Amino acid sequence: MTRRADRRLRPERESHFDTRSKGVIFSAGGALPLLLIAVLEPTFLRPGTLPILVGIVVFTVVTVGFTVRVGTLTDRQFTVLGSGGMLGVAVCAFLIADPSGARAVTAMLAVVPALAASGSPRRVTLSLTGAAVILAVALSINGAEGVVRYVAAGAAVTTVIVPALLIAAMRTSLESVTERLETLANTDPLTGLLNRRGMLPEVEALLARACLTRKAVVVSLVDVDHFKAVNDTRGHAAGDDVLTTVAEAIARQVPSDAVVARLGGEEFLVLRVAATVTGLEEHILEAVRSSCDVTVSIGVAQADVRPGSADAVVDVETTLDRLTYAADRALYTAKTSGRDRVAFALEDPVEWPLGGISSRRDRLEVLRRGAS
Repeated sequence: MTRRADRRLRPERESHFDTRSKGVIFSAGGALPLLLIAVLEPTFLRPGTLPILVGIVVFTVVTVGFTVRVGTLTDRQFTVLGSGGMLGVAVCAFLIADPSGARAVTAMLAVVPALAASGSPRRVTLSLTGAAVILAVALSINGAEGVVRYVAAGAAVTTVIVPALLIAAMRTSLESVTERLETLANTDPLTGLLNRRGMLPEVEALLARACLTRKAVVVSLVDVDHFKAVNDTRGHAAGDDVLTTVAEAIARQVPSDAVVARLGGEEFLVLRVAATVTGLEEHILEAVRSSCDVTVSIGVAQADVRPGSADAVVDVETTLDRLTYAADRALYTAKTSGRDRVAFALEDPVEWPLGGISSRRDRLEVLRRGAS
């Protein structure tokens, strides 16, 4: 393999493991030094408990091997391996003869809840954290007397809960920031509609839905008439108000499963799945007239969507550009015919592969997204 090919493949290898799986691999190695110490220093463990430690080490090796093999653990796999790992830590702590060594090993019970907080659902995190707290408290108060028992129990609870809480808070904050950045990247800041980048996944789902339902895709280009004159005579602030008002008028008229986006400038795009072209565009014209003192021209193209080869590579951007170009021709007709009107065009059928949604569950999900 050449160096160039190796560089191309390296990102895929690095992304094979998620953070949670990497944590399981690295943290599972904690039992191996215990076995080495127990062999070198027989008094380190309680008498006759070395075979139990060997069994824990075997489970650790199996955990590491399984995680390396699957790469990214499912929630169920992580729960099973994490629970087994915590039980192994608790048993190791109990096997150690020196109380100070046992307390040091007990602190490792905080690892699994912290890993769960980094990437598991809340119910998994809460259940593993609760189990870790119970084990840590039981091990900490074992052999302690009087007030020391309560101090040891409090320290054990703190050791387990604080890292999990901190990581959960960091994860929530990161997800919130990521969501805001994604919203900014996918929407037009002026109108709040989708931009081209944001609408591509929605268009892909819409094409799949049209293919499944054997309906057509209707593409409407809405362009504000004489918008340059608005900016030149009334200023750009007034132009922004016009664009916002037109966007709101369009959004009020389209069905909930339609894709509405601002392409840029004074041009808006509406895509929907429909058996036939209805009077939606006329309603948009009237809504704009009643909302502000401008008019719009609309070009509409309709294309049937047929199932294509599952092996075919179809670019959603190329398909969208083809449909938009057909609607743009109709928009030109509306403009040259006097503006403030709708013009229609028919486009040749579009093929869309359904290889990625071949299962019944995936098909239902596509249809559900259209109905929501």
